Amino acid sequence: MKKNMKKLTALLLGAIMAVSMLAGCGSSSKKNAEVNDNGELVVDTSEHVDLKMYLIGDRTPDFDEVYGKINEILEKKLNCSLSVDFLSWGEHDTKYSLLFSQNKDFDLIFTASSWCHYEQTVALKGFYALSEDFIKTYAPDIWKVVPEMAWDQAKIDGNIYMVPNYQNQFGQDVMAIRGDLMEKYGVSQITNWDELMTFYKACAAANDGIYASQGSPSYQYFQSKGLTTTGGAPKSGELILYNTQDPSDLSFTYVLDWDGFTDYCKQMKELAVAGAWSPDVLNSTDERQDGLLNGRTATMTWNLGTCRTYAKQAESEHPEWKMTLIDPVATMPKKVNSYINNGVAINSRSKNKERAMMVLNEFYTNPEVYDLAYLGIEGKHWEAVGTDQYKVIDESGYGVDANCNWGWTNTTIRRTEYIENKTDVDKRYDELDDAFNANVKKDHIYDGFNFDSTNVSTQFAAVEAAVGKYFDPLSNGLVDDVDASLAEFRAALESAGIRDIIAELEKQAKEYVDSKK
Repeated sequence: MKKNMKKLTALLLGAIMAVSMLAGCGSSSKKNAEVNDNGELVVDTSEHVDLKMYLIGDRTPDFDEVYGKINEILEKKLNCSLSVDFLSWGEHDTKYSLLFSQNKDFDLIFTASSWCHYEQTVALKGFYALSEDFIKTYAPDIWKVVPEMAWDQAKIDGNIYMVPNYQNQFGQDVMAIRGDLMEKYGVSQITNWDELMTFYKACAAANDGIYASQGSPSYQYFQSKGLTTTGGAPKSGELILYNTQDPSDLSFTYVLDWDGFTDYCKQMKELAVAGAWSPDVLNSTDERQDGLLNGRTATMTWNLGTCRTYAKQAESEHPEWKMTLIDPVATMPKKVNSYINNGVAINSRSKNKERAMMVLNEFYTNPEVYDLAYLGIEGKHWEAVGTDQYKVIDESGYGVDANCNWGWTNTTIRRTEYIENKTDVDKRYDELDDAFNANVKKDHIYDGFNFDSTNVSTQFAAVEAAVGKYFDPLSNGLVDDVDASLAEFRAALESAGIRDIIAELEKQAKEYVDSKK
C-alpha cells in the first residue's frame, strides 16, 4: 500500500536553535523530527497510530459523534486516531491509579493537582516528564500560549509532568439550588455557613423525599474557615490544609489536630441522622449533577460555570423549580486556582508519546478542534456569533464545557456565550461573577506549592488506605460514635506514618518558600 507521507511544521527556529536541535535528533525528544532546508523543524507522521485518552466523568449521548469529527481532523493533519474512555466521578478515586499499576495501554489522561491524582501519579512514575525541548518540538503552539508561571507550578522535583490549562478559574465552589424549596422552607438567602446549615436542616425536617445534597459540604466548611486544600497532600489535599486567606500564615492544619474538624464531623452526624442526604451516599455512583437534575436533591455543588450549566438545564426542564445560584461564603475573598488545577499528562508507558503531544497541541490551540471538544458540533449543538461567541442550540446531547475538556482550556481562543434573552440563572451568574472578580484574595505562596510524596511513598500509601476507611464516613456523619471514630482514625494515621508526611511536607514547603525569595 502506498504510504501517505504527512509532515507537520512544528516550529520555526533561528539558525542557532536549528543547529542545536538537529544535533539532538537521536534523542527520544526528537523522534522522527528533522530540520529541513528552510530551517523548519518537521515531524514525520507517515506511520498511522491509534491513540487512547482517559477523561473524567461520563460519556454524553453525542460524545462519539463529536469525537468522530475531531478524528477526521486528526487523521488529516497527524495521521492518527483517538479513542476515549471515561473514569466516572464516583470511581476515579479508586480506578485512576490502577491504570498505571496494571500497566494499561493508553497515551493521554486528564489530571489535576490535588483533586485528580497529579502528585500521586508522578510519585508512582506514571507520567512522562515533559522537557522544554520535547514541548517545543511536538507542541510548539502550546509552548507559546502557556505562561511561564503555569509551567513552574507543574514542576515536581524540577520536572514538568503535565500540560496545564490556561485560564483564570476561581477555586471557589458555589451551589445550584432550587429556589422553590428555599421559599417553601422560609430561607430567604444563603450567604454563610449558618444559613446553609439552616437550609440543610429544613430539607431534612420536611421529609418530602428530597435530600439537601448528595453528600456533605466539606469544601464549604473549609472555605468558611479561610482554609483550603494543600496540593499533593493525602486525600486530595483535604487531610492537610492551609490558611489561604492570610499570606503571612505559613503554618499547616492537619485536620485531626484541629478542633474545627471534630466540630464539623459532629455537625454532619446531626445532618445525617436527620436525613439531609442518602444513608447509602458512600456507595453511590451518581455524578454530581444527577441528584439535582432528577429531583432527588435540592442542591448541587461545583464551580460557578458548571453550576450555571446544570442549573440552566434544570431551569429549562423544570421552570417551577425557580433555579438559582448561591455562594455560601459570600463575604470571603475569592481564590483563583493555580493553572495546574486542570491539565493533561502523557502515560510514561505510551508507545507514541510524540504523536500524543502533537494531538494535545491540536486540542489546545486549533480553534476547530477546540470548539468541537468544548461546544460540540456547530449547527447541531451550537452556532457561532461573530468570531468569539457562541449561542446554544441544544445541550442535551453533548453539553457546553461538560465533557472533561478542561485539561486544555485556553482562554485565548475560548468562545464566550452570547445570551439574547438571559434567564434568572444567567443573571444570577453575572452577579456572582462580578462579585468574585471584585473580591479576589491576595496571593498566598502556598497557592502554587505542591507536595512531592516520593520520599514518604510507603507512609503515603498507608495513610491513603486509612483515609479510605475513615474519612468519608466521618465527614458524611455515617459513624455510630464521632469521638470514637476520630480516635481510631488518629491512631490509624499515626501508625501509618502521618507525622513523617507532615515533616516532609513542611520541609518541602520551607524550601519552596526560600526558593521564591
